[in-house]
Amino acid sequence: MDKPLIIVGTGMQAEETHFYFSTFGGRAIDAFVLDPEYLREPTFLQRPVLEFAEARRRFPPRTHDLYVAIGMMAMDARRRWFLAARDAGYTMPSFVHPTALVASNVTVGANTVIKEMAVVAPFAQVGDDLIVCQQASIGHHARVGDHCFLAPATILSGAVEVGERCFLGTGCVVRDRVRIGDGCIIGAGAVVMGDCPPGGVYRAARTVRTREVKP
Repeated sequence: MDKPLIIVGTGMQAEETHFYFSTFGGRAIDAFVLDPEYLREPTFLQRPVLEFAEARRRFPPRTHDLYVAIGMMAMDARRRWFLAARDAGYTMPSFVHPTALVASNVTVGANTVIKEMAVVAPFAQVGDDLIVCQQASIGHHARVGDHCFLAPATILSGAVEVGERCFLGTGCVVRDRVRIGDGCIIGAGAVVMGDCPPGGVYRAARTVRTREVKP
């Protein structure tokens, strides 16, 4: 039987994580965890909100698992918490939604969520601490590094390589065999046809910010 879970974060990502693990995984959620400076309310979703030292005392790794549910807009904080939890000895489970299609020869890393109707094709390699959103597609032989976020409808073609700490926006498309360096941001709707050096920001060629409505 799976251990009860404590969750880092009290935002929308944490609420969604609570839903996934309790509804589909049957996990008991016993507490939420925050940095001391962000402690505002004593409870969240009717569970205590604790700083990490207190959470480790009350819910140690021998009795509980931990999931870091910080959104990718705070990617550095998410990575910091992931490393701290791993060093403290916690097992960080992953969640694959029942409607997602993950090839049988793909190993899903720790602290990863693969959401509704996402696809991970055969021979793909996915790292730790990923968020793979609804209808995202990771092609055959593609590789995705740790601490990445794939927004809804992201498409990675075959043999794409994505470095660590990358953010891929809604509906972006990456051509086969392209390499995306560490820390890149690929904007919503962008079409990536060539390699991206580390730390780059790549936007769609044309972005419509308003819509004209004619009578």
